[in-house]
Amino acid sequence: MKKRALTDVKLWAEKLVPESLKEGLIIDIREVVCGDPSCAPVDTVFTLVWENGGRGVFAVPLVIEEIQPEDVDDIFPDEDCLSKWKAGIKCDWPPKPPLRFGIGERVECRIGPHPVKGWAAGRIIKLHYSESDWPPNMVAPYQIQLHDGRLIYAPADVDQVIRLRPPAQPNDPPSPEVQYPNDEDDEDYDENVEDMDDGSGNK
Repeated sequence: MKKRALTDVKLWAEKLVPESLKEGLIIDIREVVCGDPSCAPVDTVFTLVWENGGRGVFAVPLVIEEIQPEDVDDIFPDEDCLSKWKAGIKCDWPPKPPLRFGIGERVECRIGPHPVKGWAAGRIIKLHYSESDWPPNMVAPYQIQLHDGRLIYAPADVDQVIRLRPPAQPNDPPSPEVQYPNDEDDEDYDENVEDMDDGSGNK
């Protein structure tokens, strides 16, 4: 059953590739188990590889047998992104959604159930965060360094998970030093972010 489903899904994917981009293309489809509780237990990962070295990856949060043609239609990259992949140009798919906060902003993150003590102060140090063992294209909106030094990520960009911290008051103690990742490949990184000030002298 799985072998037949794999054949069907591959045919559906191949039909969605424009004729001009099919030459030299190989589509590999396989299931990947996700160990993170915030993602689907199993993703079906599509890897597109061209003979010239171009490559792109996206995933459907379903096991292969559950995938229907409309699922592939909904998630399949558009022609512009496929063209970039073939040319060896980076293209995020699905496109990254706009975020409410930027790098360096003072926030509070939900770390427990208590309505007051369940929130911890910190600063955003990275946008569209991901880890090497996550499924392809799975990202968290933010990575945050808390005031106690812990690094966490926010799984969703909603006030129930992460919210803007009130402006610092003149008598508030200064925030601890924040270590921003200097990732030259990250288009969201700003080399001047360490000079950010919240208007009170606290960084």
